[in-house]
Amino acid sequence: MEEQNPVMSDDQLATYLQEMEREAISFRSSDLADEQAVAIDFYEGKPFGDEEPGRSQVVVPVVQEVVDYMGVSVLRTFVSGDRVVEFEPRDEDTADVVEEATEGVNYAFMREQDGYKVLHDWLKTGLIERLCAVETMCIEDEKRTRRTLTVSEDELALMVGDDAPIIQATDNGDGSFLVKLEEVRRRKRYVDMPIPNYEFLFSPRTRHEDESEYLCHRTQKSLSDLIEMGFDRAIVESLPAYDNANLDEREDATWDDEWNTAANDRIPGLRKVTLRKEYARIDYDGDGVAELLRVYRVDRTILEAEEVDEQPFVVFTPFPRAHRMVGNSLADKVMDIQRNKSVILRQSFDAMYQANDPKLWLDETTITDTTIEDLLTKGPGVIVRGRGAPPQPMITPVDISKSLTMLEYLSGEQESRTGITRLNQGLDADAMNKTATGMALQSAQGQQMEEFVARNFAEALARLFMKKLRLMIEHGEPLMMRVDGEFKQANPSLWTDDVGVTIRVGLGSGKRESRLAARMQVAQMQAQAYAEGTGLVDEKRLYNTGAGIVRDSGLGDPNDFFIDPDSDDFQPPEKGDPEAAKAMAEVEKARAKGEVDLQIAREKMVGEMQIAREKMQAEIELAREKAFWEAGIAQSRAENDAAIKGMRAGGSLAA
Repeated sequence: MEEQNPVMSDDQLATYLQEMEREAISFRSSDLADEQAVAIDFYEGKPFGDEEPGRSQVVVPVVQEVVDYMGVSVLRTFVSGDRVVEFEPRDEDTADVVEEATEGVNYAFMREQDGYKVLHDWLKTGLIERLCAVETMCIEDEKRTRRTLTVSEDELALMVGDDAPIIQATDNGDGSFLVKLEEVRRRKRYVDMPIPNYEFLFSPRTRHEDESEYLCHRTQKSLSDLIEMGFDRAIVESLPAYDNANLDEREDATWDDEWNTAANDRIPGLRKVTLRKEYARIDYDGDGVAELLRVYRVDRTILEAEEVDEQPFVVFTPFPRAHRMVGNSLADKVMDIQRNKSVILRQSFDAMYQANDPKLWLDETTITDTTIEDLLTKGPGVIVRGRGAPPQPMITPVDISKSLTMLEYLSGEQESRTGITRLNQGLDADAMNKTATGMALQSAQGQQMEEFVARNFAEALARLFMKKLRLMIEHGEPLMMRVDGEFKQANPSLWTDDVGVTIRVGLGSGKRESRLAARMQVAQMQAQAYAEGTGLVDEKRLYNTGAGIVRDSGLGDPNDFFIDPDSDDFQPPEKGDPEAAKAMAEVEKARAKGEVDLQIAREKMVGEMQIAREKMQAEIELAREKAFWEAGIAQSRAENDAAIKGMRAGGSLAA
């Protein structure tokens, strides 16, 4: 048998971890940290550093615009529904357990903590700084409550027998005792914490966080925090006051608007040290195989070292690069555009300033003792004293159209790189001149980039939920949660991690309006299948669809509208003979058809009567008009005959 290597000492472990930390810091500081700090400055719209006094210093916030829009669009996809991630059972025997696990993990993520804030910080940091890590963990809260009771001697004896947390018992002298109790309640919570990039370290050439040889969350903790975490007080208070863990420029870029003070270091228990929570693959026990080790370390002091099954970090990058954990950010795509737009706009403003307030050409022979002072005095009607020819303005022509053309070109580049166009942000000024098909194609093309980022974020979220599921199974703390308006207790120790993961993110599937419309169509098909007795739909599936419609509509608790078939309040309808039910369905169908036919016949008869009435009215009107014209013609004819007779009687006609 081969002889095993000796177990690594704490001093050797600290030396090894310091070397891995140094390599991670060297990689980060050489390239990544500077670029992330620049991206933060671009998002904040800070000056570029080459500004000149008296010249325009405007900054076009392109990075802020695209990051905020992409963040809002993607985040809406995840928070608009009741569930984002679902676990799928591998077999029918675990279906109920997996359903409970889905409800429990989603509840722990969104209800037991500020899940929206976790998603927001995780997504936004990745969009700006290329990547962001989230750590999932189980923490134990301790709540102390004190109360005072007056009890008899017998009751006091029973309380002592029950090991009640009695702090003090005072004899009142009348056979009763004043008892002070202190109750300690401990409760485990499962929390997820987005980690600032200046606190997260990883090995160079890391392809995936689960494959990294070294991961570290390095943060400032007070001595009081360490003691509360359970570390030995004597060791904690003996930690060195100085730690060489200097943070980088990303922290300066994040906190440059707030002062950093060390005043608390002089208060006992509040002195800060740098705590490193490290996950490294090390042959710690000397068996020749590297184990995943979790180490809490301050400088060279090892507070705790323990072998674990997996590391708790999940890394999101919006635009992954092949075979690398660190991808690209949305800010990377538009920082040069922000720079170029700002330069062009500055030059345009400077040109307009020069045109509106031009320089003056002043002949030295015309200067008197007061000429310069008069020229520097601004205001309407100011007198300038001099001799000879007056000063002449040096007017430079301004062609703003060239600047506007270049700005429009850069805007087009910005849209093509990010997929965020003026059409999917709001109505374009020229949108009325574009065809509906063209607008739809441009909008769909712009959404492809949003869907790509949403898919990458969803994959990271699925990995986080799987780690959270395994963490809850490991600790097995019973969880009281409220689902559909009812409280139920889940037991994570009975769950299984042999599940698949379904992510509710895709083309239109994450939007509440689209999902609601799809549910309504499904509800119609289910209602028809249930009424016809096909056996394809039962009460539970009808309830699930109705509950989903209520949730997506934002109407509140589904149990206010439907009764869950699994609840005790549900009373299933009496089921009769299937053949009789089928016959009744046929009769109902025939009755409905007869009513439709009767309605059609009634409408047809009413239409025919209306046509006949209108025809009769038209004939009466025609006869009336005919009689009127015939009477007029007869009267005209009679008048003509009378006139002819009169002319004959006068002899004029004979002549």
